[in-house]
Amino acid sequence: MQLEAGAYVIRPSDSEDIVVTWHARSERDESSVKVAIKRDGSTATVSIKDTPNRDFRAIIEVPRRSDLRIRLSAGELQVEAVEGNKDLELRAGSLAVDVPNPAQYGKCDASVWTGSLEAAAFGVSKGGLFRSFEQEGAGKYRLHAHVMSGEINLQKVD
Repeated sequence: MQLEAGAYVIRPSDSEDIVVTWHARSERDESSVKVAIKRDGSTATVSIKDTPNRDFRAIIEVPRRSDLRIRLSAGELQVEAVEGNKDLELRAGSLAVDVPNPAQYGKCDASVWTGSLEAAAFGVSKGGLFRSFEQEGAGKYRLHAHVMSGEINLQKVD
């Protein structure tokens, strides 16, 4: 996924379809947004461009079992309990990832150049400059999270 600035929630769904719903401050702002979803077999690319300067929010529903590669220019990204590999990067903003079962992850790494790194799901809490952690587990999934400036929260959920 290539996402321009805004607030995004990535939500698991029991459907095999990808559904994007968005809201902006006005109908004019909403109509300027360009959303593209391209499927190629079992892979899909989602692109959201021309988002308004403020108050843009989107919910992206993906199949419950999905590998995610997301690049967000700036804003908020919340990834709910989607099962699979996660490769998540933001230039600036807030990244929150629900981790129902930390044991599902093998290699796990997270870093923030400036800001805070809260990874309660993995027993890590750090703040300041150039904070990071790496962990190796026995799980089958990989988790990579990076924010240049802002915060990361890898939260344990039931």
